[in-house]
Amino acid sequence: GIGPGENVYAELGSTWRFVMSDPTAAAHVIGKLLVHFGEDHVLWGTDSIWYGSPQDQIESFRAFQISEELQEKHGYPALTDALKRKVFGLNAAKLHGLDPAAGACRFDKAELQEIRFRYGRKNQTFGPTTATAARLLAAQPEPWERWS
Repeated sequence: GIGPGENVYAELGSTWRFVMSDPTAAAHVIGKLLVHFGEDHVLWGTDSIWYGSPQDQIESFRAFQISEELQEKHGYPALTDALKRKVFGLNAAKLHGLDPAAGACRFDKAELQEIRFRYGRKNQTFGPTTATAARLLAAQPEPWERWS
């Protein structure tokens, strides 16, 4: 069989988005992925192309903890800051042979302020936002062409 540390990775994709509002379900999903794939084989993903900004998912995962009760009962690891850094990007960097320190962005506070001012933060959802809009879009012969 395939066990932790093998050449198989779990990518969170839409999973975290759908379980983050249920702490018990989220603890079991994340805990099982970490136990069965290994903490070096779980990768962050958001499918944000479909759902818009993933900022709420990022903030939720940063704050999330698996309860001590579930850790003891099921052998789930604690979600330390170091483990979360692996999930958020270090695991993917290692998988692809990248050195995150070598590619780190380096700019001063003034440059950061300029970037923030110029681009702002847009927590925008793309595509239809109501059932009526979705039906109208689906009724078009080739609705995907609208965004191409």
